[in-house]
Amino acid sequence: MDEKPNTPIRLWVCGYALLCMLHVVFVLWEYRWSNTRTTSAVDEERGDAAAEHVNDSEDEEDGIEMSLFGSNQSSVAKRCESLNTMVSFLWCIVGFYWVVSGGDILLQNAPRLYWLVVVFLAFDVFFAVICVVLACLIGIALCCCLPCIVAILYAVAKQEGAAEADLSVLMKYRFQIINNGEMPCMGAGKMVPVEMSGGYLANEHLLLPEDAECCICLSSYEDGVDLHSLPCNHHFHSTCILRWLKTNATCPLCKYNILKGNEHL
Repeated sequence: MDEKPNTPIRLWVCGYALLCMLHVVFVLWEYRWSNTRTTSAVDEERGDAAAEHVNDSEDEEDGIEMSLFGSNQSSVAKRCESLNTMVSFLWCIVGFYWVVSGGDILLQNAPRLYWLVVVFLAFDVFFAVICVVLACLIGIALCCCLPCIVAILYAVAKQEGAAEADLSVLMKYRFQIINNGEMPCMGAGKMVPVEMSGGYLANEHLLLPEDAECCICLSSYEDGVDLHSLPCNHHFHSTCILRWLKTNATCPLCKYNILKGNEHL
């Protein structure tokens, strides 16, 4: 009290303390009403389960009124807290201006008040920097890291390779180019079935030029190349699709799972 500052920093300290107390009051207010609303909801559920013979319409009206009243109180508390935060920010700017404008005279005439205000401002700046850094880190994580993590988790959860027994039951074909007279038809061909171990022989399929292509290696089928057909009727090079199915037992085009298909059969 014996110090004589040249700027009203005593007023700033009192206002700062008042805003801090108001912040605590608003937080407790919001917590009280949210806790009361949760307790009333639990009691209402227990009462409905234990006393179904009571007048349900009146209980519902009372519950709705209490819920609306509690939500209004909580929203008012949040608005007051937001307003208090904005006023605190402006008040810190005022305190910073008064400390800077006081200069060396304020430091000589009122050193304790000077350093008290500096400490309060340093605390506010420190917490503000922490909030900004956390917000930036969360934003960077959401924009960059989260999609990669989700993709990795999805791939690990969904990917399941097929065993040799599952691959051995797939239909086998050999591609033959269709000869139209003396000149072969460019790209068109037919899938000639290859007899499997059980003696089962699939049906022959004709392929148009735009269909005679493996979507894995993006290469057109050549004459005499071995093919595999999945239960979803999509066909690929044997080497390409077998390598694919050993790591991921789904069709590259329609995502049909050959393991689940075998389970349903």
